[in-house]
Amino acid sequence: MRIGFVGLGAVVETAYLPALTRLAIADLEIWGHDLDPDRQLAGIHGLASLDALLAKPLDLLFITTPSLLHLQTLQAALASAIPLLVVEKPLVAHLAQLGQVEALLADPAYAGRVLALDHWMARRGIQQLLLGQLDAHWQAEDPAQADLPDFTGARLVLLEGYLQEVSGRDDQGHPIALNFATGEADRRELRHPDGVILDIGTHVLTQARELVAALGMEETLQLRVRGMTDRLGVAIARGDLHSAEGRSELFGSLGAIPIHIWLDKYAGPAGGQKGIRVSLADGRQISLDRRGNEELLIVTQGAQCQSWRLNGPLYEHCLASLLTGEGIGKAERIALTRRRLAEVRGLLELQQQVRGPH
Repeated sequence: MRIGFVGLGAVVETAYLPALTRLAIADLEIWGHDLDPDRQLAGIHGLASLDALLAKPLDLLFITTPSLLHLQTLQAALASAIPLLVVEKPLVAHLAQLGQVEALLADPAYAGRVLALDHWMARRGIQQLLLGQLDAHWQAEDPAQADLPDFTGARLVLLEGYLQEVSGRDDQGHPIALNFATGEADRRELRHPDGVILDIGTHVLTQARELVAALGMEETLQLRVRGMTDRLGVAIARGDLHSAEGRSELFGSLGAIPIHIWLDKYAGPAGGQKGIRVSLADGRQISLDRRGNEELLIVTQGAQCQSWRLNGPLYEHCLASLLTGEGIGKAERIALTRRRLAEVRGLLELQQQVRGPH
């Protein structure tokens, strides 16, 4: 398999490459290009230009540039012969770009070649449990409770999402983001639109909407925002097109289900909560969270609790579904990308409501 990367930043080094190594794909060749000619990664054959990369007989191209550059890179890649183009989240950075991507993908020949990727789409534990089809890799924490609960006729009444990242302090004592894979200080000075709304809100919405889609439920998204502040807790002012959001609270509905989401890139040492929780009409709750390098799936009803663990990095699970076995078929790629487009539109419209038209 021949794979290409456009953009060789931290997500490629700390997430993609380790996942590809663990998957041990036969006859794997990796080629890459970055705008910074000095940025080279071990295991990737560097090329001096995007044209040189697009001329390679690749089976798959990952677009892992900064989000503002996704559109122009995708436009160039669609003119190549590469059969599958995977765009890292978020698919675009502002509404004007979104309209152009939607116009491009209205062409069925283009739509079938593009997958908008968010690795949280691999977090399928809740839907598998509700459908009675929990993957065999999940391990019951208590072997005496290995049998799956019966969810026949279960009805969702509330969906809650959360991504509260561990953060540190800079030299001035102010909150500073930490790299999700290494735990080291992320000293980038984030600017709009790369705040929590678009950068990590996409993760939670991906997990939530893949759940309702798997259950065959209505997935129309309606969102409002409150408590949108920068990393120091200062409210984002209307007309501010510069400051990145550090924290935000979203609420609304996903189909007929109320949804409530908490996003915080600066949650301090008590952070680390990453997932969703659903409440059922019979009083049971199901949560799917991350604990270190594991997924933790928990069913609670009153004082009773039943749980399962799934080991391994999310990127490994996500890329395994994409690159191994039968992979993701054309119809599913189109459906996944349409859902990611709808989520990005909802989040970008929220930013417009708070900041004003831009």
